[in-house]
Amino acid sequence: MKPVYFAKKPVVRKEEAFIVGCYENLRFDSSVSELLDKEGIGRESLKALNFKGEAGEVASISTPRGHLFIFAGLGRKRELNREKVRKAIGSAVKEAKGRKAKKLAAVMFDFGRKNEGLAAAFAEGLFLASYSFEKYRSEKKEIESVTVYGTEELKEAFYYGKILAEAANFTRDIVNEPGNVITPEALADKAKDLASRYGFKCKIFREKDLEKKNMVGILAVGRGSKNPPRFIHITYRPENPAKKVVLVGKGVTFDSGGLNIKPEQYMKKMKMDKAGACAVLGIMKAIGELKPAVEVHALIPAVENMPDGKAYRPDDILVYKNGRSVEIHSTDAEGRLILADALIYGSDLNPDFMIDMATLTGACVVALGHYTSGLFTPDNGFADKLLSLSRESGEKMWRLPLDEDLEEEIKGTQSDIQNVGKSRYGGAITAALFLKNFVGEGVKTWAHIDIAGPAFIEKDWKYYGYGATGQPVRTLAELIKEMK
Repeated sequence: MKPVYFAKKPVVRKEEAFIVGCYENLRFDSSVSELLDKEGIGRESLKALNFKGEAGEVASISTPRGHLFIFAGLGRKRELNREKVRKAIGSAVKEAKGRKAKKLAAVMFDFGRKNEGLAAAFAEGLFLASYSFEKYRSEKKEIESVTVYGTEELKEAFYYGKILAEAANFTRDIVNEPGNVITPEALADKAKDLASRYGFKCKIFREKDLEKKNMVGILAVGRGSKNPPRFIHITYRPENPAKKVVLVGKGVTFDSGGLNIKPEQYMKKMKMDKAGACAVLGIMKAIGELKPAVEVHALIPAVENMPDGKAYRPDDILVYKNGRSVEIHSTDAEGRLILADALIYGSDLNPDFMIDMATLTGACVVALGHYTSGLFTPDNGFADKLLSLSRESGEKMWRLPLDEDLEEEIKGTQSDIQNVGKSRYGGAITAALFLKNFVGEGVKTWAHIDIAGPAFIEKDWKYYGYGATGQPVRTLAELIKEMK
């Protein structure tokens, strides 16, 4: 999306779809009411469309003067929250896009009080819904510009929400790219570009470096592809950091399943198996803008999982740097193998918090559906914090147990552990338990987020369209910003 303008006094232009919010019983703030009177839009016009201003409603009216107005229902003012604001402005933007509008103008909703959280949410919904991935379309339908009318006291909060949304949209752009464009090397180039833009340190490990570091999982999974594996380490280090955080993201740029090749219907959309890595890059983009007083290390194991004469096999046994041996029972459970190397590496950095995110298991989607991420952590207080932030961000999470009774499921016969469970039950849990084996004792708090469900969607949902959602970028960016 092109320029964004922030202004005080609303002006209606023919080339812009003009978005306004409306509370139940068709109540507007005074500045909007004056505009509507000038355009000849009365309450009767909206009632004729059966629009009452209830939450979730959207209506559009074209005036004789050639102006397009989009009305977003907000419901009761006292019940307004951040997610309702995102959904309302998002629905209005989708309506404008459906009317083929290329430019938008929006009056920031009247929140009835100075409320930075709602102003930020307004920006999030506006820019998340305005997003479209049209790089390869000959005919573009993307939003070209946005003008926002709001008060000066909420301008900073609005731009904070814009930072979060644009970080998520940056993630979406990379996830949506196909495997013939984003290879492990290309993903490393994205990381280097990001680091250069924000002054981060960035180190890229190639095959010889991986061998020296004994990163056996990355090397094994990457062996079957002509596109060699990479390991990415980005560092943001402010003066006198309050905490140290390690972020780990699974970067399988395309997952065919390897020798345990996926059926055709499950191989489609496997470009999205890099969503965890892309989310880590999106979080780092937000950090580059926000500059929190927290040291952050972003770690990305990047591979392409393909079948080949050199590919790793079922029955192979890998011995990791921390001494744990793993027997391969499925080459299609590759994500945990590469994350293991990253978790060992991250543990050696002695972080206060280490969080990994990955499109790890179909079992998590079976358990929670397409719209909720699975959260695993042994730290109850940290779980409560993440769940609270996810409710505020609208990036839904649900805590699942690290059930020690299921450790027997991944106990190896000729190795310490195996890379899939012995039965089909509890697959998201056994995957998390597998990862726990590679988290060092010096890590104060660890969390694993399985984003297999909401990372990539196949129909419109809330303020998202088809494709990548950028989850959980906004939640974790806010978490890091709030750390002290």
